[in-house]
Amino acid sequence: MKMAQSQMRNGKRQRGFSLIEMMIAMVVLAIGLGALTILFTTAMYNNTKSNKDTTATMLAQTVIEQIDAQSTNGPANFNITDCQGTAWPVNVAAGAAPNGAGAALLPAASNTLYGSIDPGQAYAAVPAGYAMRYVHCGANSQQTIFDVRWNIMSANNNARLVTVQARQSGGTQLGGNVFAYPVTLRGMSGQ
Repeated sequence: MKMAQSQMRNGKRQRGFSLIEMMIAMVVLAIGLGALTILFTTAMYNNTKSNKDTTATMLAQTVIEQIDAQSTNGPANFNITDCQGTAWPVNVAAGAAPNGAGAALLPAASNTLYGSIDPGQAYAAVPAGYAMRYVHCGANSQQTIFDVRWNIMSANNNARLVTVQARQSGGTQLGGNVFAYPVTLRGMSGQ
């Protein structure tokens, strides 16, 4: 009681927020929530991109492992089936160095990624059995198409160098085309 009386004498009664203080607090809160929205959107985009890169890596690894399982004594072609039931033929015949058989390789003059699959080569220009447009089915019936290409080069009579490249193709993200770096894997097969 003494406290209330002393505050009234001094003219210092406690009051609530003024309208201006409330508006400033709302602006600060809105800016903070806007920043969180941008953070969550960026995190979701990066998560989706990482998921597609992981799938491309697994597809390239599958092709290498399946080719490695085939005998080097003669071509034993096989099929890889995607989620739509399309059976993609995989040709395992090897070509002579330095070009090999299958998708075109980048030349030594490119100075970057020498020996990698040339991503600029048109899909139709890749010989039959050395490329596929693999459809991957994800959650909620979402489908993603991956462009997978490979080249097989004879190292000697019992070994071959297999180069496989996979990347997401033909998608759109936020109104624009998706740009995806290709995943390239190499391995020696049949040693």
